[in-house]
Amino acid sequence: MSEVKINKLGKLIEIFDEMSKDLNLGRLSNAEIDVLLSISKKYSTINSKKINIKDIEFIDYYGKPIAKSTLYKVLKRLCQKNLISHLGSERSSIYQLN
Repeated sequence: MSEVKINKLGKLIEIFDEMSKDLNLGRLSNAEIDVLLSISKKYSTINSKKINIKDIEFIDYYGKPIAKSTLYKVLKRLCQKNLISHLGSERSSIYQLN
């Protein structure tokens, strides 16, 4: 990879870190990033504010499915960080981006 590309990547990471700090999020884990990207991609293709996570194929950076246990832990952490909200009952699969 060229020095220019590495510098650009460094700048992007720096911008992302500053945004995360401004929002009091701290650093997102790789799993949190993968889940948030999957949700936001689905969100951009529908006209509703609500998303049923059963309609989303959650895959990681390497193209492998995210385990259900990991998915639910990550969803809980994203809710705690106020990036998404869980709607309905405790067993509901409906979420929305904040």
